[in-house]
Amino acid sequence: MTPGAGEVDVAEVYDLGVERYDDFRALWLRLAGGGAEAAMVADLRAVLEPGAALLDAGCGTGAMTRQALRIEPDLALTLVDFSAEMLGRAADLPGAHVRASVLELPFDDDSFDVVVSAWVIETLLEPRRAVTEYLRVLKPGGRVLYSFCSLPEGWFSRAGSAWLRTAVRRGFAGDFLEAERIPWHDCGTSHQARFRGGLTTAVALGKCCSVAAPVLPETTRPPTPEAP
Repeated sequence: MTPGAGEVDVAEVYDLGVERYDDFRALWLRLAGGGAEAAMVADLRAVLEPGAALLDAGCGTGAMTRQALRIEPDLALTLVDFSAEMLGRAADLPGAHVRASVLELPFDDDSFDVVVSAWVIETLLEPRRAVTEYLRVLKPGGRVLYSFCSLPEGWFSRAGSAWLRTAVRRGFAGDFLEAERIPWHDCGTSHQARFRGGLTTAVALGKCCSVAAPVLPETTRPPTPEAP
């Protein structure tokens, strides 16, 4: 996980929670996140090719990189996380290990064939900014794949998931993104899937996508009558 300005406490949460992170992650996948992560792995299987340059943005202990290597062992890997403790737990993996924020990736434009980011953007104050960075460093023709916690629609779904959402917030500083905060661009190269009643979401984007917040049209007002 990787914080930016105003989110240093998140790094501390993950530094302190590193010993229990893998167990919590496994529990999270069983309870809610398994479908979204399976969708990401399916997308990886479809796009990974020998020699591909892959960035694991907010790598944690390296779970998604390990998944990628099981699909295609010949990859040029870069792992990024702001938590030094988390990054240390991925030290056995090959490739570059970089301590940095996903909000300010220290890479040139068009550097990677695939960017994968699992359960990261919901820990950030600016999730759109993170995905914009992912798209910036993506090569033309590449794919950005990310999963995150999302706020279910409807009172029943929200009430039924309240205990789990509280546990995620308290234990690992994860928010559940409302629809207006979700980075998304609907086009021919993108797709989105929601799971567990909308509690988790997986997204795939292409280089052509933009996740900037939509600009609302100005309100049209009738002309002010001139004073007599």
